[in-house]
Amino acid sequence: MKNKNQLLVSLLVMLVSAFGAIAQTQKVPYRIGDNYFINNTVKEEKLTNPIITDALKFSEIFGMATVMGSKGAPTPINFKKEFVIAIFQEASDIDLSYKAVSLLQTAPKKLQLTYEEKWGKKLSFTMRPFLLLIVDKKHLGDLKLKVIKK
Repeated sequence: MKNKNQLLVSLLVMLVSAFGAIAQTQKVPYRIGDNYFINNTVKEEKLTNPIITDALKFSEIFGMATVMGSKGAPTPINFKKEFVIAIFQEASDIDLSYKAVSLLQTAPKKLQLTYEEKWGKKLSFTMRPFLLLIVDKKHLGDLKLKVIKK
């Protein structure tokens, strides 16, 4: 009987601990940044830190790619209230696309971005695709990247 009670208490403690860990992980809302391009002067394969917190650093890497139509303006970014997560690689003649799967806060000031990296066929030109996530600065913290290669 005593062993059964100890086993039940142990299981209860494990369940409460597991629930606490799950409860700490929460989805972080974001917007996708559209209608930008990577400047030709950017030679880095990847950013050493994909988090960009100010307009000056952002403008060193990205330019605006305005097109006609109601959705033709670049997605506005207010760097006083928001930061950007930028994922890209060097230019390639292999078709490549990125898709955000989730952005989670795994602990205070700890983020995890899970994204898909889908490689396709060889192209007759080079391109430099990227993924831009715009996030409220209240979620700013260390970022861990998790890539799903397809």
